[in-house]
Amino acid sequence: MTGGDLLARAAKAVGLGPSENRRPPGGRWTVDDGNRDVPGGSVRPVRRVIVIGAGFAGLAAAGGLAAAGADVLVLEARERRGGRAHTVRLGGIDVDLGAAWIHTPGGNPLSELADRVAIRRTAYNLDRVVAGAMLVGTDGERYSGYRRLKLLARIARFSSAAARRPTGERTAQTVAGLLAAYTATLADPEERRWTEFVIRTVSETQSSGPVETAPVTPLAEPAGYRGGDDLPVGGYRGLIAALTPDVEIRTGAVVTSIRLDGDEVSVTTADGRTERGSHVLVTVPLGVLKSGAIEFRPALPEPKLRAIDAIGFGEFEKVVLRYETRCWEKLPGLLIRDGDTPLRAWLDATGPLGAPTLIALAGGPAGAAVASWSEHETVEHARAVLDRALGRRLPPPVAVEVTRWHHDPFSRGAYSHYPAGTTVADAEALTAPVAGRLLFAGEATSPTRFGYTDGAFTSGVREAKRLLGTASVQLVLRD
Repeated sequence: MTGGDLLARAAKAVGLGPSENRRPPGGRWTVDDGNRDVPGGSVRPVRRVIVIGAGFAGLAAAGGLAAAGADVLVLEARERRGGRAHTVRLGGIDVDLGAAWIHTPGGNPLSELADRVAIRRTAYNLDRVVAGAMLVGTDGERYSGYRRLKLLARIARFSSAAARRPTGERTAQTVAGLLAAYTATLADPEERRWTEFVIRTVSETQSSGPVETAPVTPLAEPAGYRGGDDLPVGGYRGLIAALTPDVEIRTGAVVTSIRLDGDEVSVTTADGRTERGSHVLVTVPLGVLKSGAIEFRPALPEPKLRAIDAIGFGEFEKVVLRYETRCWEKLPGLLIRDGDTPLRAWLDATGPLGAPTLIALAGGPAGAAVASWSEHETVEHARAVLDRALGRRLPPPVAVEVTRWHHDPFSRGAYSHYPAGTTVADAEALTAPVAGRLLFAGEATSPTRFGYTDGAFTSGVREAKRLLGTASVQLVLRD
């Protein structure tokens, strides 16, 4: 979903509704990656598969392979499972520092996963957050009333203008280019500044990349996904536990090199150990591939290297402030135009999390700016911005958390985005197997759901299908 999609939905948001939670019977789940095609490109026999990464892609693939009787080893660099999904306990509540929502939950396989293991989902519609957010200027002034309604109407017109562009232009033209042309028609300088601010903030927070490279419309979403946004109660931790297969998962195993040698692959880790198998599935984040932290021998083909370089890998950081009491007026969120602060988008997560909590979301250039500060600097800046926006000094939070995805050596950023001019061909090149034995999965390899956890999940299912030569796989879920 693009920032433009979110803005269009926000302009007509009408409220929150309960999610639909039904639990089908049985611990075995037959699932595909969104279609019944059998991907080609792998060679037989499949004797032993080494899966690199225990995020959603790696766990889904390992589970599908193991349920079919394959020998599987998972190597995970971190000391935990989940990858960029990471639930922590903060001040007595569960908070997701990475993936948090199930976006467009209708028809989404993660909704079915949650339902099958009786994990409740609660609606937390981001449309409503944007549509109902308090708009606050540098001196604490509120942009409200009729002016605010006009702004939402302008946002809706911008989204409509983007949707009317010819398909080729929508993927080639940047949001910044269209935004500049659009705001040039507004006579009032203050209206221009607010329109540009809101559209830029929402777009970059959603996509993790700058509007200067973001396409007006990226690749299409899969048919059948619908609705707003759900939160799994208790965070993503429960989904990770449910998906974890009964295979060896070796944590703290930092892969440094992968070698293809005839009908064998070998994977070496930083501690000097080498594992051998018939196939290896790489599910590390795109940021790790961009860094060159893993040596491939022989080197990856040029089309894949070009795709790794062309596809964007963005920034997204969170600042979570947990308070003893809700010492601010009830609101879904804030958009704060306070000088050049990167902490512009705020959620009031008190209701969904069950305790007084404010969360700043910093995506794209804002995320990069937050990553350049220390945790202390970030928290002090966040408190100062909130004090000005709310017009009073808030008490110190009882617990804080500042993410550092940019500095995480096993992520090196947040999630992927496809800059203007990139195409499905780039996703296909990134996904393509090498020599029939080196395979790739992860959200960046999903042409329709890049940047989403469900895209990572279905990519893992896709590669299990490829290795097994089947139209679907079975997963054994843990309650």
